Formats: sequence, structure tokens, C-alpha cells
Amino acid sequence: MEDDELITLFQAIGLKEQRAKDTVKNKKLALALQNTISEAGFTRSGCDKSIGDLLYTLASTVSKDASPHLGYLARAISDNRLTSSDQVTAAIKFAETANEEINDEEFNRACGVGVVVTPDQITAAIASHLEANKDALISERYKLLGPLLAQARQIPELRWSNGVAVKNELEKQVIAIIGPKDERDVTVKGKKKDKEPKSTSVSNQKISTPPVESKKNSIPNMFLEGELSKLHKPGGNKQIKPELMEQHLKATGGKVLTRFPPEPNGFLHIGHAKAINVNFGYAKAHNGLCYLRYDDTNPEAEEERYFDSIRETVEWLGFTPWKITYSSDHFDKLYELAVELIKRDKAYACSCTPEEMHEMRGGDNGGERKECVHRNRPIEESLAEFQKMKEGRYKESEVTLRMKMDMQSGNPQFWDLVAYRVLYTPHHRTGDKWCIYPTYDYTHCLCDSFENISHSLCTLEFRMSRESYYWLCDALEVYKP
Repeated sequence: MEDDELITLFQAIGLKEQRAKDTVKNKKLALALQNTISEAGFTRSGCDKSIGDLLYTLASTVSKDASPHLGYLARAISDNRLTSSDQVTAAIKFAETANEEINDEEFNRACGVGVVVTPDQITAAIASHLEANKDALISERYKLLGPLLAQARQIPELRWSNGVAVKNELEKQVIAIIGPKDERDVTVKGKKKDKEPKSTSVSNQKISTPPVESKKNSIPNMFLEGELSKLHKPGGNKQIKPELMEQHLKATGGKVLTRFPPEPNGFLHIGHAKAINVNFGYAKAHNGLCYLRYDDTNPEAEEERYFDSIRETVEWLGFTPWKITYSSDHFDKLYELAVELIKRDKAYACSCTPEEMHEMRGGDNGGERKECVHRNRPIEESLAEFQKMKEGRYKESEVTLRMKMDMQSGNPQFWDLVAYRVLYTPHHRTGDKWCIYPTYDYTHCLCDSFENISHSLCTLEFRMSRESYYWLCDALEVYKP
């Protein structure tokens, strides 16, 4: 379909005009949504907005493992078997491990098809939940409201209940137990700590709970309803090897672990404020922990004043990092894994110029994509070239290490991204030790893995990076956040 036709189609399922236009700009999502609408049988007729929203949720969140069953899932929505986004999420999870043919009975049971949770059942479940936590509620008062709501959403009897109804019932019963908010619940601004949290790398380290550091008494609803409330619990993200998750949960004790990972190349702006609040806030809402990790892989642009300013900004917004770490903490391990990636024939040394790479990726006009002539060079040759890069035997931009991904993918984040480049700039922490530095696309997911991050929360410009992020973790068979 042409873009105008797609916009009309997307509006026919309830998307507003601007959202339809934005969706069309994302070619991968546009194709997925078009296919989903077709499988659901609404290409000609359109559908109600409530159904259209679920089709959009399916198209935008269906995983690679679940996509072979896209038609079945789309029809389950059009047949009104799946009537909520929670059910769609559960359906995708189910499809990821399903056989070629999905068993209707097993699917219905796993996705809560036909399950109705009555108001009386919600009232009874919440009453039991609060009774079990009554002493803590009386002591902690409204600062416990957020965690109690998060826990309530995990109560088996409420699995398929209306989230708003659960929230309203819990708040009503909390007021009945401790009364409305009063002077005891007024937020007190904490004093600034004099001592900086110690920089620590925690790969394979047991996670322990730090002393309570926040003085804020309530959790914003954004973490307990809407999209953020639907994220998986720690342990729910599928791994290429089951033992990777076992090791992760052993190290973290099942805690939520997030991170705010700015590049220290400038002062923070309002968008960073959102990222800070989401990462620190989501961890807080689930009694978890959040790192401040400086993504310091580009010594050409980084300055000490930015490191100081970033930390001050985080604290000014009311958060204290559990640990302050640096991507450069992991330079040795990142290098070792780059060597391993070459040995697995998943990376190669490339002598193309940036301009030649651009043309091979389709150029300015989005033309035919071509594989690099160095892509299939012998593994031993790439290993030798990478060693020469490390020894400083090449000029900047003369040779790079690229990941061997999929040049024909519709996702630009699969077009053999650069993993390492030569830079003759001293690093503020490692000095002259390195003349090669890892790129963001290579470093980010691996540092998340090393630090046992349970939820890697990123802003929307990184949406297309999700698949390449997963690809690299799986290619190296490391824990995948």
C-alpha cells in the first residue's frame, strides 16, 4: 500500500490522524500493523477503536518468537476472545513457546479468555491482602500505597481483573484503615548526602537491599497503571539458555534493577528528566534498585563537569543512585567479548570508509543494500586485524570492527553495526590504555547484562535498537535484560 492508503487504513481502526501518520513513518511497525489488520479481517471494513487499540498493541509488541502465530492472535482479538491489553501481552508470551498449532483450550486458560472478576471478588482479595500487611500499613502509611498496589496486581485471583477497579478498591480500603492523608504524610525533602556512592561493578555479585534513602511518601500512578504496570516481573524475560536466568535471579534475589545511563558529553535536558524519573521511579515502585551509569565510551566528547552536573541533577530531582558505575569499568570484559564474537563468526574487521558503509546501506536514496567485501574474511584474519587495531597500528577510521548481522533486514539497526573504532584520545578514567573504544550499540546491552539489569527502559528513539540489543546478547549467550 502507498502511505496515504495506510494512513486511511490505520484511521479505520480508530487511530487518530497524527498517530496514523507517525505509524506510517515507522516502516517496520507500519508493515506489522498492516499484516495484523489483514489477519484480523478488517482491511476493508475497519473496526471499533477498542479492537483497533488491541491490534495496535499486538503489532507493536509481538516478539520474533511469537510472530509465526500473528494470524491466530489477531483473530483472537477480532473474535473478542482477547479483550484487554493484559490478555494480548499474555497471548504473545504463550505464542512464544507454542507448537506449530496452538491448542485453543490451553491458550484460553493462559490468557484468561472468558474470565470475569466480579466487584465482590476484588473487594475480598484486597481485604485479605491488606489484612496481611496491616501492621506495615499502619506504620508506613501512604508511603506503602504504591508497593501494596503493585503487589495486588500479582494476586492470582485478580490476574484478569480491571486495573482501575483494583486501584480504587485498594485506595478505599486503605482510607478505611488509616484514614485520609494528614501531616504525617507530608513529603520531606531529604538532606544532600556528603559522600558519593562508591563506584562498583556488580557482575555475578549478590544484590543486597541498601538503607532506605528516599523521603518521598508516595509512588506516582504512572508506575502502577498504564503501560509501565504491564512490564514483566524479574525472571519473565526469555533467555537463549535457561541457566542464564537462574544465575541472574540468584545474583539479584529477584529484585527489580534499572539504570539511568547518560553519556557525559553535555548537560541534561527535560527529556533526561523523564528518563531519570522513569528509571529511578520504576525501581522504587517495586522496592528495587537503580544505578547511575555513565556511558563513557567516547573520550572525544566527555568532560568532568558533565559528570558532576549529571549527578547533581539526579539528586536535585530527589533520587540517590544505588551505585554509580561507568561503562569504562567494563572495557576489559567488553574487549574479551568482542574477540569471542569474532571467534563465533559474528563480527569482522572492516576497512571500508564511513562513506562506503553509507552507500552499502542504501545511500541517501535508500537503494539496494550490499554486504561488505570484508564480511566473509577468515576468522583468524579478523582476529589479527582487531589485534592490530588494539596495538595502534591503524589510523582513525581506517579499520573498524563490525557485527555480522543482517544487511537485508528492514531494521537499520541490523545493518552490520560498528562495534569498535580507533580513537587516539586519552580517556578520563583509563588514560592511554586504549586506542580502541566500543560503540554505544555494542556497549549498552552488554553493560546492562553485566550489571544484571532486569528492565532496560529506553526512550522511543531506541525502539528499533531493541532487536539488535537482543541479537548481541544471544550471539554471545549472555544474560539478556
